[in-house]
Amino acid sequence: MLMPGCGMPWKEKHMKVLIVGAGMQGQVLTWNLGRNPAVTEILVTDYDESRAKFVAGQVGNGKATGAFIDASDVDAMAKAGDGAKLIVNAVIPEFNMGIMRACLKCGAAYLDMASGQTRTKTIDEAFLEQMTLADDLAKAGITALLSTGMDPGVTNTFAGIGYQDLDKCFEIRIKDYALFDSPVPLQVWSQETYYTDCAQPPLLYEDGEFKRVEIFGRREKYMFPEPFGLGTVICHDHEEVATLPRLLAGTWGEKGLHYVDFKMGGDPDGAAIDADLALVGSGMTSKYPVKLKDGTEVRPIDVFVATLPPNPPADELAKLALAGEITDFGVVTVDCIGEKKGKPASIAFNIFPPDIKWVNSQIPGATCVSYGTSTPASIYAEFIVEGKIAAAGIVCPEILPRNVQDAFCAECVRRNMPITRTDTAHIA
Repeated sequence: MLMPGCGMPWKEKHMKVLIVGAGMQGQVLTWNLGRNPAVTEILVTDYDESRAKFVAGQVGNGKATGAFIDASDVDAMAKAGDGAKLIVNAVIPEFNMGIMRACLKCGAAYLDMASGQTRTKTIDEAFLEQMTLADDLAKAGITALLSTGMDPGVTNTFAGIGYQDLDKCFEIRIKDYALFDSPVPLQVWSQETYYTDCAQPPLLYEDGEFKRVEIFGRREKYMFPEPFGLGTVICHDHEEVATLPRLLAGTWGEKGLHYVDFKMGGDPDGAAIDADLALVGSGMTSKYPVKLKDGTEVRPIDVFVATLPPNPPADELAKLALAGEITDFGVVTVDCIGEKKGKPASIAFNIFPPDIKWVNSQIPGATCVSYGTSTPASIYAEFIVEGKIAAAGIVCPEILPRNVQDAFCAECVRRNMPITRTDTAHIA
C-alpha cells in the first residue's frame, strides 16, 4: 500500500542516474547510488575526465562509467541526461540554473545540495532565481528537489518535522559545529564557496523580516552534546534562512514563525573564527574583481584558491585517516522553539556524521564532510529513483510529506549518522 505523497513504487528495469561533478561529493554519491539495486546505470561526469573515470571505477559497484562534461554546456548535459531518471548536481552553485535547464530539455528529475552563492548573486537571490523555473518544471512534470545535503538538507528536514510537531513554532535556530585538524593540507569543502559565504553579510529572519547582519556577527557560546561541549558559533549566510520562512507556513500552516538563523563554528574559544575573519577582512577572499596596475582584472578569491595546495591522493588521505592522524568530525543541531498545548515547548535535533576514520574504511579518500553532505543527498536521490518522491515542480526537504521525512531520518541512522531528538515542555 502506498503512503500519501510517496508516488509510485520503483518498477522500471533500467534506471539511469547522471551525476555532474566527480569531486568529493560526487565520489560519495556514486558510492551510495551504486549500492542501491533500483539504480542500474550511473554516468559520472566531470571537467576532469580522469577523475570521473577514477570515481566510477573506484566506487561505482560495476554500474558506473566516467566521462567528460562541461557543466556550463546545457545541451551537452541534456544529451548526457537522455534516458536518465535523475540528474544529480554535484558541482558549485554557479551551474545550478544550467543543470536545471538541462533537466527541462531531457525530462530528467533534478537534485542539488545547495542553492549557493554565485558570482553575481547571494544565496537568497540564487534560490529565488531557481524558483523562476518552478512553473516550467511543474508543467513538464519534472521533480526538482533543492538543498538536500547536510545543511541545508538534513537541517531543513528536522525543521519541517519540528514545525509540524509544535502547535506554535516561533523560532528555528540551526548550528553546524566541527572539529578538524590535519598534518597535511586538506580541503574538506570548496574554499571558494566557504570564504565567499563568509564575506557575505549573513541573512537573518528576525521579527518576521529578512535582514542582513554583520559578517561573523551574533557570536555566542552554545553547549553542544558530548563529546563536543561548549563551542563558539557565529552567524553565517545559508540557505535555510531563505527557504524556511518562505515555505513552512504555506505547507504546514501559519504557526507564528518570526526568527530563523544559521550559525557555525569550529573551535571552543573562537580562535579559528577570528583567523577567518581576519582573512576575509583583508579582501583576499572577495568574489568581486579588482584591477591590477597593468589593467588586468582578477577576482581575489580566484587567486587565493589557486595558491592552495591540492588534497593528497585518495590512498594517501585514507592512510592518514585510518591511522587516526586526521581529526574530522562534527555535529549539526536544529532547535525548534514554540508552544505545545498552550505551554512553552521546544524540540531539539542533533545529527552526528561519522568521523573520517570510519568514512575511509568505506570510501578511501572521502571525509566526514563529504560523507555527511552527500549521503543525505543520496538518500533523497534514491527516493526519487524509487518513486517515493514524485511531486512535479520545485520542492525542498522541509515541505516533503511527513512519511518521506520520517523515512529519510531512519535511513540516515541506518547509514551511520545517528540522530537524537529531545522534546522539552517548559513550565511557565
